[in-house]
Order: sequence, then structure tokens, then C-alpha cells
Amino acid sequence: ETVPTLQVDGKKCMIESDLIARYIDRISSPANALIGSSPYQRHRVEFFLSEIGDLVKAYFGLVRDPFNEEKRKSVDHNTAYIEGIIAEHQGDGPYFLDDTFSMAEVMVVPFLACFRPVLSYYCGYDIFHEAPRLKKMYVTSMQRTTVKETISKPEEYIIGFKSKVPKSHVTWSLAPGYVLFVNKYSPFSDRPRLACALKNIDLPMLEIDLKQLPSWFRWFNQRETVPTLLTPQGTYVHESQLIVHYLDDGFPEHGPALLPKDADGSYHVRFVESNVDYFMDAMYSLIKDPKNMNAKEEFDWAAGELEKLLAEHQFGEGPFFGGTTMNAADVSLVPMLVHLKACTPDLTEGQDLLANYKLLAAAAEAGLTSEAGKKV
Repeated sequence: ETVPTLQVDGKKCMIESDLIARYIDRISSPANALIGSSPYQRHRVEFFLSEIGDLVKAYFGLVRDPFNEEKRKSVDHNTAYIEGIIAEHQGDGPYFLDDTFSMAEVMVVPFLACFRPVLSYYCGYDIFHEAPRLKKMYVTSMQRTTVKETISKPEEYIIGFKSKVPKSHVTWSLAPGYVLFVNKYSPFSDRPRLACALKNIDLPMLEIDLKQLPSWFRWFNQRETVPTLLTPQGTYVHESQLIVHYLDDGFPEHGPALLPKDADGSYHVRFVESNVDYFMDAMYSLIKDPKNMNAKEEFDWAAGELEKLLAEHQFGEGPFFGGTTMNAADVSLVPMLVHLKACTPDLTEGQDLLANYKLLAAAAEAGLTSEAGKKV
């Protein structure tokens, strides 16, 4: 009860994918075109085909136990072994027989196309992280029309392999959808959460305890930071403001655009975001050490620049950089302002760091009382 199965002449049935592929190659014209044009090429291809099975088995093993260290090492070991075989037999590539697409690609590329998103989504594993030749073979093969026509979408593979993943897996019930990993105390997590509220995007969010970090989370983000966005294609988006931009671009039909599409507007918003970075760094330095005069000087400079930019009303009158509604610049800044207000005065030795910056204080208050802000 397996596929593929090939029925010949309405009678005989053939099973096993590699045997069927070889049979089709033999009855095609010219015959045996995919196995190599010389005895040595045929030997190279046959040897490659004889060794690829263990890598595929290792892929399946990791899917069934996504965070098992030994299973990951098995994939690492078998990947390195296949990569070594390719390096030994290949010249400049990109295919196993260099410029000739052969049975080597026919047998391995479908598994690469399948397990690349599947292992990434469920295991946080990049099958190409130590396999540049295998990756080059895959990428070049995927540009061929015949390959494109026979390969499914990443999310289809992810849902197709869901039954092999333990139901206790952290993303099992959400597959193959988006998953946003956040922490409720992190202003960085509040950025994409605020973006979702503004655009009416309903994303599943998983709370990550940063004090007792789940052991599996490091596979999804080696820096062990939040927020992290897992996409339906099995890719990961890191850095809070980059996630905001990704969501804005990926959900154009949801709510208002957070980043203007015109060059001038986009530049202005990104310029504000760059100033927010200076403000944020100085803010955290002051919270850590309120007596740090260098940090206070940097904070006042950055806050002053943001105050000036708010006063320009580039997108109309209102408490926000976006005027009456928040744009990406506000999404970048408001969570930091709210965090600062929450730390005042207990962590600032009684200082109200926003006392001299009325527009920033007003933006923080407007953000807190807005409908989107209340959802965050």
C-alpha cells in the first residue's frame, strides 16, 4: 500500500520509486540518458544512488522526534557524508555530473524539496547549513521547468508530514500556519503584536519564558531572542521591526499600510526608525545605570531628534508620526516609550526622562489608550 506504483500494459505493476525511475529511463528515447554517458559516469551515479538512502532515513527519523539531539546528529553525519561524495566526484557542478542533470538529481531533489520546509518548520533544522554543494544542486535543479512542475508547495509538504510529528509538538496544532513567538514583558515583542492589532491580523502567538527558556527554542532561534516569526513555508523572520515590515508587506489586504509605498514616505519612516534605535540603546543604558551621564547625554540627543521629527507632522496633524494613526515608525517607538513609563520612577531613581519631551509623552499616552494599544 505504497506509492508510487506504475502499471504497465494494464497488467504488470511496478513498485519502489528508484526502480520505476530507472525503468522509465530505460524505455525512453534515448535510453538510459539519465544514468550517465560513460561507464565511469554510470559508476559515479550508481554509487551516489546506493548511498543516499541513509540520509533520507535520517530525515524521517528527525521528523518523528524533532528535538532529539541524536537524530539531529544523524542528519548532520549523513549530510556530511553525501556532501563528501559530491565533492569527490563533482567538478564545478552544479549537478552531480557537473553540467548534466542525471538520475542523481532525480532521486535526491524531491526529498530535498520536501524535507527542507518540513524539517525547518517542525525542527528548526536547515538541511543545507553544512551542505553547499547539495544546496547548489538543489537550487539549480529547482530552476528547471520539469522540476518545478513536479514539486509541491512548502506548506503542502508541511501539512503532509504532520501525521508523522508527535501531537505534543509545540507547533503541531498550528501547522502549517504562522506562529509568533513572544514574551509579554518584552517591548520588542510588543512591536509585531501592535502591528497585528493595527492591521487586524490574527496570528497564533506562543509565550516564551525568557527566564526559563524552553530547550527547543534555540533550534528556532539560535540567539534565543523574541520575537521570532515562523511562516507557513517553514522560514523564520527575526528582529522585531523586520517582522513588522514583513507582516505589513505580507498582509496588504489587512488594515492600513504601516510603511508608505512611495520612496519619500518610506525614507522618512525608516529614518525615524533609525533614530529610535539610538533612543532605545540609551534608554536601556539609563535603566541599567541611571547615573550614566554618557547614556543620559545620548538619550537627550535621541529624544530631542525624535521630538523634532514628531513636530514636523510629516503625515498630518496628530500625536503619532503617522498623524492620527500609527505607522511603522510609531510601532517601533511606542512600545519603548510605554516600557520607559513602566520603569519610571522605580528604575530611573525618580527621574521622569520624558518630562522635557511633551510630544513623546503624548505619543506614549495616545498609543496606550488607542484601540490597537489596548489589545497589546
